[in-house]
Amino acid sequence: MNPIFALLWNDRATADETAARLDDAAWRALDTQAAQHRLRPLLYRRASEGGWGIPSDVMCQWQGSYQRSAMRALAQKGALARIGRTFGAAGVSAAVLKGGAFIWSGVLDPALRPMRDLDVLIRPDDARAAADLLRSIGYVVDPNDAPSGKHLPAMTNGKAVVELHLHVFDTHDDRAATRERQFIDRAWMRAVPAEFAGMQALCPTDTLLHLIVHAVLDHQFNNGPLLLTDMTTLVQRGPIDWALFWDEAERIEATRACQLALAFGQRVSGLAVDWQGHAPADLGDSQMDQVARLMMMDTAYRSAVGWPGQLLRLPPYRWPAQLAAMVQRRRGEAGETVAQNSEPGLAAALHYATGAEGRSKIADAVRLSLWLRRG
Repeated sequence: MNPIFALLWNDRATADETAARLDDAAWRALDTQAAQHRLRPLLYRRASEGGWGIPSDVMCQWQGSYQRSAMRALAQKGALARIGRTFGAAGVSAAVLKGGAFIWSGVLDPALRPMRDLDVLIRPDDARAAADLLRSIGYVVDPNDAPSGKHLPAMTNGKAVVELHLHVFDTHDDRAATRERQFIDRAWMRAVPAEFAGMQALCPTDTLLHLIVHAVLDHQFNNGPLLLTDMTTLVQRGPIDWALFWDEAERIEATRACQLALAFGQRVSGLAVDWQGHAPADLGDSQMDQVARLMMMDTAYRSAVGWPGQLLRLPPYRWPAQLAAMVQRRRGEAGETVAQNSEPGLAAALHYATGAEGRSKIADAVRLSLWLRRG
């Protein structure tokens, strides 16, 4: 398993033993992965606790990343505070999703959980009003935003990017869409006051479920290992209503996804899980290793690797429409990427997917998708 997991989420003795085995080249390779997956601030904090023999220039990179992350978190906190005041005065309901629901609760240093954007759930009837209110305080549509069926076009004020969400999960048929709408209705009823006046947040139990479904089913773990930090922070902050958690997981048909993510967290970071009779009986080392590899995959090629697993979640008659949607999304990402010089285009992604490394990652995604479907 990638040494990053031991360095960041295992006990201190194991982390120190792992660090002692890394040479200069290994630290630099690890740093490349850490930069992709927003792990440099976490590595800086953990490395500052003891000497790991890290190349000095790498440690400087980590320190700079931590400082930039802290400044970004301050800007995002200020953005949410202003949005909360604006929406609250206009009577528009809004609930903070994902990391924004808990990183300012005092349990975690916000700099250790970098957020690319701010995810805010709104009611469909408020969509136009919410977008107009953001424009009134200086936000414009982000030209680099890729299309998404879950949120309105992202908006930015130059310091923070905001996504106004109408949905929280990817849905591929009418039954799934109905389950999601019903979950959102229940989540609104359980929402709690956020750290910002005028805004709410999904309760810890619903936030934990949302983050897991987003990582496992929407992204097949390829959105990175910060899920481990999220799960650990939410369980420590709590309270998690485990009976409610498993009931909701069954209602939205995500029990297997939750078993997989929580079992991985239990193995890697000692996550305290109350299984409530849902402990998986058929998870072994192979599935845990597959999760670890998908979490740490090259982010430039995650779309190219993820498509077979996404298709396998659906009945065959849904494949043509889903494949067309994924190609369109990938083209949008490639267009965005050309401007940013950070990701390859569609042809390069397809080339990677047919190579040895790409085929190996696709095999991991397919095996996990088949495990999830067996439930």
